[in-house]
Amino acid sequence: TDDVSVYHKVVEIAGKIPVLVRGGGKASDEEILVRTEHLMQQGVKGIVYGRNVIQHQNPRGITQALMKVVHEKATAAEALKLLK
Repeated sequence: TDDVSVYHKVVEIAGKIPVLVRGGGKASDEEILVRTEHLMQQGVKGIVYGRNVIQHQNPRGITQALMKVVHEKATAAEALKLLK
């Protein structure tokens, strides 16, 4: 689904199967970090992002920011500071 607000339903239906979310279209740093934060809050276990990392002007920085959100439960605002 493209609707981030309903991923809790996907997680619920999946039961004990971990849900990993694809990145989708190109997005701004803030948008991708906020989306990731909201997905993680709904019980998603991980992300599978391509173009938003590979095509980023700072792939290492966006990777570190995303890892903060996914693994350390950082907010998007906290993670965004790593890119500034």
